[in-house]
Amino acid sequence: MVIVEREDVLLSLMRQAKLTGQGGKPKDIVCHTCLSEDRIKEILSDLVKTGEVTQQEDGTYHLSPSGIQAAETIMRRHHVLETFLQEMLGMDHEMAHAQACTMEHHTTDDTINRLRRFLRGKRECPAVCPVNPDYPGHQGYMGHHGRRCAFKSLADCSHGDKVRIDAIRGCGRGGRLADLGLIPGERVTVKRRMADTLLINVKDCDIAISPEIARSVLVEVEN
Repeated sequence: MVIVEREDVLLSLMRQAKLTGQGGKPKDIVCHTCLSEDRIKEILSDLVKTGEVTQQEDGTYHLSPSGIQAAETIMRRHHVLETFLQEMLGMDHEMAHAQACTMEHHTTDDTINRLRRFLRGKRECPAVCPVNPDYPGHQGYMGHHGRRCAFKSLADCSHGDKVRIDAIRGCGRGGRLADLGLIPGERVTVKRRMADTLLINVKDCDIAISPEIARSVLVEVEN
């Protein structure tokens, strides 16, 4: 069984369960993959043998505990890769998502762990970004209003929150985030919270950032 196909079916079963709260049949999984129904049946049969999937009397398939663990591992890989491609390489959300869908099947756990550590920015760094003369009003920790920071971070915001960026903390990130439109004074909408990614909308563009990066963006909630 080709590993890419196997992992795609595991992810499809997880998506089906999240959408319906139930398992799925081969015809349901077709909607989530590029595989034929006959091929999906073959893969499901193999996954039942390996213990990652169980089959019920009504013909539906469910992830077993080991199948859930495998699917969650693949999903974490996807989120890390997607976040890296957007934050570090400047890809838009759709392109980063498509690339991550391919790369998630071929990236080792060690590589993912290294990328996660990199995105967390575990480097010695001042707590606050220095004044950036390229962005008027960017006063580091003082924020664009010139007040001491008493605001929450973007990572603390809820789904649907509309916020205004007040300041960016942490060196080495201001320039990259500025390229994405995340600068003091800019308005942002929080669209979705995921395990390793925060999907936001800024300047009519959807971008995904890691929780670690989101914690460095200080905001005021406007709604």
